Parts: sequence; C-alpha cells; structure tokens
Amino acid sequence: MQIEEAPTAMIDRVTSLLEAFVGQRPLKLAEIARRVHLPRSSTHRILQRLVELGWVERHGYEYALGIRMFELGSQVVRQRTVHEAALPVMTELNRRTGLTAHLSILAGAEILHLERVGLWPNTGREWAVGARQPVELSAAGHALLASMDSDLWPDLPFASTPTCYSIRTRLQLERALQKVRDRGGVAVDAQGSALGVSVVAAPIGIDVEEGRGRVALSLCGPTRSIKTDAVVAMVRSAAVDIWHAAAGVPRLRPRVVAPMYVRPAVSAAETQIPGSNVQSR
Repeated sequence: MQIEEAPTAMIDRVTSLLEAFVGQRPLKLAEIARRVHLPRSSTHRILQRLVELGWVERHGYEYALGIRMFELGSQVVRQRTVHEAALPVMTELNRRTGLTAHLSILAGAEILHLERVGLWPNTGREWAVGARQPVELSAAGHALLASMDSDLWPDLPFASTPTCYSIRTRLQLERALQKVRDRGGVAVDAQGSALGVSVVAAPIGIDVEEGRGRVALSLCGPTRSIKTDAVVAMVRSAAVDIWHAAAGVPRLRPRVVAPMYVRPAVSAAETQIPGSNVQSR
C-alpha cells in the first residue's frame, strides 16, 4: 500500500520547485530535478499538476512559470499601489476632519487593518494596524460585502455581538447591505462594533475579475459628534481619488468637496464605553 506524503513535505517540495524558476530562463525537467534535489519521476509528477493548475507552463521539453503566478504577483503590486496612493489622502482627511482614517482589506471572514492615520479611539486593540474585526461587525466589511455577489461571501459565524446595535443574523446583515447599496456603496456603522464609535466606509475600486471590492477606506469618530452625511460624501469621494491615483488615471470631473467636519475636543468620557468601566474599543 502506498503511503501518502505529509502535506508539509509536499508544500516544501512545491515551494522549492517554483523557486527554481526565479531569475531563470525556461528549464528542462532534468535541470529542475537537479536544482530541487528530487527524483525526475517526482519532479515530473509535481510539474504536471502545476501545469494543470496554471502555476507552470510547458513549451515542448521546457517549463516556465505560468500565468497564474503573474496574476497573483499583479494582485500584490496592485495592493501596494493602492496603499501608497491612500496614505496622502488619509492624512489629508484626518487633518481636515479630526477623524481617524483606516485602510482595510478583506481577510477571510475578517477585516484586516493595513494602515491607520489618527489617534482616536486611543484604546482597543481592534483599531490598530494589523488588527482584525469580524466582517459583519465593521463598516469596512459591509462596504466590501455589498460590492460582492453573496455566493462569494466568506462563512460568517455571527459569533460576537459587542453592543446592542451589532448585527446578529444574516437577515439583519442583508438589510444593512441593501442600505449600503442605496447609499451608493458607502457603509455606516453606528455603534455596532463599539459603543460611542461610528464608522463610515467605502470600497476602493472593484476587482472586475472577481466582482468584488478589494480594499476599503473608512473614517471613524465619536457617535455623538460625527456628521454622517458630510462624512459619507467625503469618504465616497476620497475612495474614488485613491483608486484613480493608484491606477494612474486622472479624474475627469471636478471634485465636489463636502462641508468640512470639525470634531469637538474629545473628552476623557468619550474614550469610555457609557455605563461601563471598560474603555471603548
């Protein structure tokens, strides 16, 4: 009976095989086997599967990296470009409004914060760079889900309900997403993720191939003082600015500047969850 190879060992072999192509011309089977120190039979079997998946291409007796590798590399470059284009816009939004700007991406059933400009909320780890929040509880998550077909959604556990305003069921989520679409793709979360905190978010562009937004821009501030309508207009316009800057395409119409929001000084009480000794997240 043949014993199946351990998954980790197979992953190591595939990784070594793909890395053999880096900086190289197309390679023949014998050259690849020698580089990765594998038997020719094992190398050939792995290569055949990679060819079927599009990771490697075969031309006669030679192999080279396939189009799928190029597609993934393009995604990484695109995300970096969006990140670089977003930072000056986020900095300007924070300067003009006093609100905290986040750049976030969908990571499974969570939102991952890639960048943050602003100091408030000054407590709660879920607002930090590198932190994650459940998709169904975040404005960024709502903005991205609303731009996707529902059959592309990740599995959503609805396991956490930090406030009485939190989304608890898929039906509630679908109703919330319809409001996002009615608002032109901009999501508003008022205290669903933390009491006293409101967040407005919009997707930055749409991935045509996958039919969904890839990255979201958001602004958050104290619920009692944030002017939602003005912030919705600003976030929508800023998301378009970032996408055009990342794509290197100038906007063809004059930008409509929404009324500037000036945040009152944040008191110590605003960094606390009302009715609790726990600080706002």
